[in-house]
Amino acid sequence: MGFTRGLWPREYGAYAELAFPLLTGFLIGGLSVAGIGFGVAVTSWFLINEPLNVLKGLRGRRTQDELAHAARRRAVVLALLGVAGAVSGMVLAPVPARLAALLPGALAGALAPAVLWGKPKTLGVELLMAAALALMLPPVALAGRGEPTRAAVAAAAWFACFCLATLAVHAIKARAKPELGTPWTVWVAPLLAVLVLAAALVSALVTAARAYAVLSVAPAALVVLAAAVLRVHPRRLKRVGWSLVAGNVMTLLVLLRG
Repeated sequence: MGFTRGLWPREYGAYAELAFPLLTGFLIGGLSVAGIGFGVAVTSWFLINEPLNVLKGLRGRRTQDELAHAARRRAVVLALLGVAGAVSGMVLAPVPARLAALLPGALAGALAPAVLWGKPKTLGVELLMAAALALMLPPVALAGRGEPTRAAVAAAAWFACFCLATLAVHAIKARAKPELGTPWTVWVAPLLAVLVLAAALVSALVTAARAYAVLSVAPAALVVLAAAVLRVHPRRLKRVGWSLVAGNVMTLLVLLRG
């Protein structure tokens, strides 16, 4: 497909939302042909967003004029790869993995209008995308040797992390300029972070079953709470993003130990 500048997703935090659930799924269940097929499908679905944004003119008229042909070609290639990956995954995967793939597939279908014709940057759309990406973990894990409950718990943990991160980004923007973000996230993001940290503390004290799932979300909650307390400016979003990625690495380690 080449490395044409301007045709790769610009929302760098979204790469983490794609990579960490897939990596967790493969580490829990091992590599499998069906799992790789699912991975190709979701990666193609993820990468097709930017060419479509260019074709819709969301990156400016000049970019649209310069990259329209390359964007159209890449969109077609990614669509074909996505279909091939999804079909191979569904055909080769065991029944539990096929069933697990239905939910993220349904979410992807629900997101199609926003991806194809709308503006995929609203908070609701971003949260649905985060859910779809997190929910690709179970089919990848179950296509191999993954255990269903562990895969589901890990997917829920990643979704919680991504929700916190998404709300935090909107809160940072809204605090500086309300029209740039979603105003209610200014208090919802730190409140959820505090609740997650409290739940993590209680889980650690009582050592309840599956306590590691709550503990795994604590790094993201700490970053979100720190961003709220320090009143981080949007110019520091990249630093917040890297902090969240570091938290994601810790989350991955906790989930694998669980």
